[in-house]
Amino acid sequence: MASLAELLRRFRSQGVPGAPASAGVPVDRAAALAAELLPVLGALRDTGSRAAQLEDSAALRASERRTASDEEARRLLADARRRAPAERVEAATERLRRAADEQRALLAGAQVEADRIAAVAARRSGALVEDVVRRALAVGGPTAGPPTGPPATRGRR
Repeated sequence: MASLAELLRRFRSQGVPGAPASAGVPVDRAAALAAELLPVLGALRDTGSRAAQLEDSAALRASERRTASDEEARRLLADARRRAPAERVEAATERLRRAADEQRALLAGAQVEADRIAAVAARRSGALVEDVVRRALAVGGPTAGPPTGPPATRGRR
C-alpha cells in the first residue's frame, strides 16, 4: 500500500512555475500502479487457486457420492427383484387366507339361515299337513279313491 507521503507526491507539480519545460523528473505511473496492485493481485491469485482446489475437491466428492448412490440403487433394485417372488407368494397367501375366512363366515351365516328356515318349516309343516288332510277328506270323503289322470294336467282347466 502506498503511504501518505507517496500519495501526496503524486499531486506535486513536475516542474517550476512558468512556461512548460522538461525540467522535472516524470513519475512512472505504470510502475507505481503495479507496485500498488501487486500485493492485491497476488492475494487474488492465491484465492483463485484455492477456489479451484475447492471446486475440484467438491467435484470429486460429488462424483464419489453419485457413484455410491448409483451402486446403492443397483443393490436395492437387485434385492427387490430377488425378494419379489416371495413377496408375491406371501401377498397371495394372505389374500387366500382372507378369502377362506370370508367363505367360512358366509357358510356359517348360510347354515344359520338354513337352520332357521328348517325350524320354521318344522313348526308349520304339522299344521299344513293337517290342513291338507282335512281338505282332502272334505272334498273326496273317506271312500274317494286316488285321483285319476296324469299329475301335470290335474286341476287345470
